[in-house]
Amino acid sequence: MSRVDKFNPLAKGSAIDQKRDELRGGTSGKASIGEPGFAEIKSDAIRFGLATDVLYPMSAGKEASIYLALWNNHPIILKAYRLWATPHKLSMTKGHIRESSGKKTRWILGFLEDIAVKEFDILDNCFRAGVRVPTPISRVANYLTMRFIGDGETPAPQLREIELEDPEAVMNEVFDQYLLMYRDANYVHGDLSAYNILWWQDHAWIIDVPQGEPVNKWSDMNKIELILQRDIHNVLKYFESYGIERDPEHILNVFLDAFIPSNLRNYRELRKEGMELL
Repeated sequence: MSRVDKFNPLAKGSAIDQKRDELRGGTSGKASIGEPGFAEIKSDAIRFGLATDVLYPMSAGKEASIYLALWNNHPIILKAYRLWATPHKLSMTKGHIRESSGKKTRWILGFLEDIAVKEFDILDNCFRAGVRVPTPISRVANYLTMRFIGDGETPAPQLREIELEDPEAVMNEVFDQYLLMYRDANYVHGDLSAYNILWWQDHAWIIDVPQGEPVNKWSDMNKIELILQRDIHNVLKYFESYGIERDPEHILNVFLDAFIPSNLRNYRELRKEGMELL
């Protein structure tokens, strides 16, 4: 079973293959596709076994739309990666190398399926490491479902939307959670800010992880360090509104002291002159 079909409940072929066949009209010709509407997304989610109902769209981010869905009357999140209104570009000349096969494709749904798989994997690894993230439930094609964070059908607010009683304790908790994500799950977030942190049941929950990068022996640690710097800066910038100031370089070094892949421990010594200015 391929990596992208790992969580596919369908017995016959992948959802991507079935979708392609539908769009081709059962022929071997090229498929003509457009951005799916709510009715099609709801139909797909139910048909693919991702949800028993899809109630309404909740929000639309840079790359995907979020829907409130149900699984046997329990609220869950359905995330649908958009085909065209997305920052992810599929080059018609270079194409995209599929994770599952290693083959090049220019099929947009296959490209977005890999992004959905990546987010599912990051959420799964973070959840297993003890990071407060929405628990991933299932994934088919460019759709994935995850735990709904909130009360009833009322979603938890973003950190930026509330007034904190003890902002310093919350800031420390955010960095503790991010350190778990980095040290134990071995990922950097890539877009951590008060927009991508929810506040629920007196705890911070990290969301929106598809832009995350793995930290392993194949990583470019210069890039990882730059991503960490940006994430730390974004979090500290939010807490400055509470009059809290911390040294971002000290926090960065706490992360790097906690984990660097053993074969990359001397990456700073090999860094080209001027790289620290990026």
